[in-house]
Amino acid sequence: MNTYEVWVQWNEWDDPWCRRTVQGETAGKTKYSFWEYLQDGLWEEKFGTVVKKLRCRKIGGFKISDLFTNPATFREICERRAIDFTYQGMKIEVDGQCGVMVGGNNSGNIDVCFEGKYYAENCHPWWRTKYFDRKGNLIKEFLD
Repeated sequence: MNTYEVWVQWNEWDDPWCRRTVQGETAGKTKYSFWEYLQDGLWEEKFGTVVKKLRCRKIGGFKISDLFTNPATFREICERRAIDFTYQGMKIEVDGQCGVMVGGNNSGNIDVCFEGKYYAENCHPWWRTKYFDRKGNLIKEFLD
């Protein structure tokens, strides 16, 4: 997910109108999301008409570290689950899907951001899980 600044620009010489910061996967999807926001009581125009007046500027990209949870909570869960060799940002494979450990959650499990996703998923740390070091070598494996 990226962060964009979006606004309406009627003409080149007019001041920007309704400037907002919006999260989106692409500039096009962000403009559409912004248009939906405008439709909610502000304006009722077709997207094809409005999109010509929308401006969008990327101000930040997605980083896995944006999903990191509280380090103290993460350490507590790792100790309780006997995986104290792990760290936030560690490469992991769960049931054949590669990802990165980003934290721990209230269910006592780990949060993993899988490749191609922009959010963390709740995973049991021992269920079909492989842990890798920084060089990609397998450190620990749980089969079931």
